[in-house]
Amino acid sequence: MNKSTHLIKLSDMNNQQEGIVSELVTNNGSILRKLMSMGILPGTRIKLIQKSPSYVFQVGYTQVAVDREIASVIFVNVL
Repeated sequence: MNKSTHLIKLSDMNNQQEGIVSELVTNNGSILRKLMSMGILPGTRIKLIQKSPSYVFQVGYTQVAVDREIASVIFVNVL
């Protein structure tokens, strides 16, 4: 791993911060299926747009809004 990257939850990222999804950490199959259906998979580039009132992030050309519970299971290697 590159020294300039570190692993944090999407919910802990700053606005406009970018990274690569490292892992999805949840035992909730429903959340996991929802994220996978939106294309949120390890290796995917992600950018946090806003944190309030919901977490809005961009994956490719798509913007997605999720609540804190879902944002906290997405672990990102920050670029």
